[in-house]
Amino acid sequence: MHDDIIQETSRLLGILAKHDSLTLFLESVEGIDASTDTPARLGMSKKQYYTRLKQLIGAGLITKSKGKYVQTTMGRMLYERCLKLVFEQVRNAKKLIMADILKDSGRFDMDEIYRLLQIKVENGNARLITDYDMLIDVLQERMKDVKNQAWYATRYFNEYIVSKAIELHRRGVDVRILVDRALVEKYISEYMGMSKHGTSKYELERFKMFTDPFYPDKLERKIVDVPFSFIILDGRYVGIELVNVNNPNKFYAGIYIENEYIASQMKSLFETLYTSANIVSKNR
Repeated sequence: MHDDIIQETSRLLGILAKHDSLTLFLESVEGIDASTDTPARLGMSKKQYYTRLKQLIGAGLITKSKGKYVQTTMGRMLYERCLKLVFEQVRNAKKLIMADILKDSGRFDMDEIYRLLQIKVENGNARLITDYDMLIDVLQERMKDVKNQAWYATRYFNEYIVSKAIELHRRGVDVRILVDRALVEKYISEYMGMSKHGTSKYELERFKMFTDPFYPDKLERKIVDVPFSFIILDGRYVGIELVNVNNPNKFYAGIYIENEYIASQMKSLFETLYTSANIVSKNR
């Protein structure tokens, strides 16, 4: 690409990168009244307003027509073909992060990922949740009505979810659990340290939960390297953890989805991990 085109593009983006310039440019979609009270209405000083207005006009993005500042043909094309797309992707940022995680898992091709991105958060089929406790509450509520299947791969220990899983197992639901290898190793390390100074009954119970696949019930539990936590309920409801690559050990966000297609894909991923997993060794 020619250097002069790159320089001109850089200049345009530099102008729009300023918050007040972008605000004016977006206002010009419908037209900005060329009146003296416009700066105050937009929350700008007169100096700010006229400086940014001059820059946008000089860049060929807006022009004055019939008492209003409106977008030029180039400005309109930039807005329709570029900015609207950027705004949409910013709104979908967390879904895009999840898509990258699914892509890296090696279980999804791009067509499947694009189909995932078509799920609209607004229609109630998907919810983005950034609070861990809220996500657990949503999953617990859904688990109350599970009838056939609950498969859970986890990088965390949560007593409420484990308790619900045991309850479902006792009701005859197909329950399988994959526990992250690093989590088990952490508990073993902690237990070895505690055992030197005596271990409480509660701590021993918690340790057995991870090291004995048949404690307290005969649940199907295995150890594997879990890339991100996820749960599949009745082949329709899915909870997926979104991992922050800059701080993977801390919960970042999760998405709760009601979608049979996504559930089937996550079941395939679970089965792949399950096949390669190790049964948790007994420790009684």
